[in-house]
Amino acid sequence: MKLTNDKQQVRIWHPLIRIIHWLLVAIFTANYFILEAGSQWHQWLGYTAVSAVVLRIIWGFVDQSYGNFKTINLSQHALNEHLHHVKQRKIPSETGHNPLGWLMAFAVIMLFIGLGVTGFMMEEIDRFFGNETLEEIHEWFANILYAAVLVHIAAVIFTSWRGRIELIRPMITGKRRKN
Repeated sequence: MKLTNDKQQVRIWHPLIRIIHWLLVAIFTANYFILEAGSQWHQWLGYTAVSAVVLRIIWGFVDQSYGNFKTINLSQHALNEHLHHVKQRKIPSETGHNPLGWLMAFAVIMLFIGLGVTGFMMEEIDRFFGNETLEEIHEWFANILYAAVLVHIAAVIFTSWRGRIELIRPMITGKRRKN
């Protein structure tokens, strides 16, 4: 069924949030799977990722949609309510991140910042160039981020199916069909 009336859809994600999300996906994929660690492209993409994360943090205080940090509710009640909706197979369409989604978003933000800081230290501060401990920390951050990405993808697929809610389409179009 095609929905052409905007009244039948709710705006979930602002274009800037979606751009940052997919930019981080592309940068992580390139830096983790394709580019040589420490290469010029790897470094520049890493700096771009940190810049995108900083912009996302700033936007979290400005945004008027579900990406605003004011919408965060990590209470036990909010978690129980989300789990109840999942169990009932009816997550409300007019919602952004659930408590677990916000925790994942914060984890990803912190991991990208950790990668940026350790990468910068290894490449730009002579004292830390070639420091094996710092290289291991950087690698751990990358591997933990990879694990978080896998958990994120699995959670999106599961929650979309179990909660009968569109999660992928809104991250592409910004809008979700009302249920």
